Amino acid sequence: MEEFPWATLTQIAPNQVRDIVCRAMVMDHVGSAGPIGRRMLSAYLGMAEREVRAAADALRDEGLLLYQPNGMVLSPEGQGMLPKVREVCRALRGANELEAALSKALSIPNVTVVPGDADASRGVLKECGRAAAQRLRQMVRGGMTVAISGGSTMYELARMMTPGPANVMVVPARGGFGASTAIQADGVAEELARNMKAISRLIHLPDGLSAQTLEEMQKLPDIGETIRLMRTADIVVHGIGRAEDMARRRGMSAGQLSELSRLGAKGEALGDFFDEQGNLVISSPSVSSELRTRKPGALTLWAAAGLSKASAILAAARHQPPDSLILDEAAARQILKRIKTQNPKA
Repeated sequence: MEEFPWATLTQIAPNQVRDIVCRAMVMDHVGSAGPIGRRMLSAYLGMAEREVRAAADALRDEGLLLYQPNGMVLSPEGQGMLPKVREVCRALRGANELEAALSKALSIPNVTVVPGDADASRGVLKECGRAAAQRLRQMVRGGMTVAISGGSTMYELARMMTPGPANVMVVPARGGFGASTAIQADGVAEELARNMKAISRLIHLPDGLSAQTLEEMQKLPDIGETIRLMRTADIVVHGIGRAEDMARRRGMSAGQLSELSRLGAKGEALGDFFDEQGNLVISSPSVSSELRTRKPGALTLWAAAGLSKASAILAAARHQPPDSLILDEAAARQILKRIKTQNPKA
């Protein structure tokens, strides 16, 4: 799709190309966030409501979109076309070029950019989860162990996962913290295993345990076995958090928050905090410390989204680039902008 001559078509028939673009964008977002009203959709897409109405009416007339009392949804035929429509949207937004630029700049072999900004639309977060699930399906093989962290993006990944190969084990990649049990690592690991038709082993421990306490807890057979599986995981899947947000969720004191700010911490992953140059500035006590030294050959898959997370993703990726990264367009463009600002000759 990246070689399709959109520029030439725009010169030949600008109005028709504009219609194609509008219809593709409406289908893409309704597919992610539907049912959705025209007003909300026009605000998200940055299009006039009359343009959204015209595109939606045309799609309805073609049998691709349905109007319902609670908003617009795609018809079964529209759902069937959605993968190809998203290829069109990726080409229009230059997603392939973004992926290649990020892969080169951060030395990440596999980068997937999802259109949009998760800070502006929950639908984009869901699409990041869908893309991450697709990437995990490509990576996992029978008999592997997958360790996965918690968080909203990981929860969406787990929800979007489909049955995988036989004899896969799923374990949490960190302990629990925060209020919502559904998005804690144990809950996400259980959901992922259920949808993969895999086996799960949970840990039922809070993050932030001292090394001495963790050592004592490992003497319990169930906990010791789960931590052993974490250490030997073949694939480690996790998100990236903003340093300040994660510090607050972990219940850090005002003094610790001040120290993180003084050290320039921007991103957090599995209990480690990094500045934007990728330097480790604080390593907090964590169940996930077992993953800091992974077994040789273990693969890493990260998924994070939202313009506000750009610096956090950049910080973590500079410290230790993953094998695969899933992020949204807003974060991807901001990361490349920051790299260019910091190194104009790059």
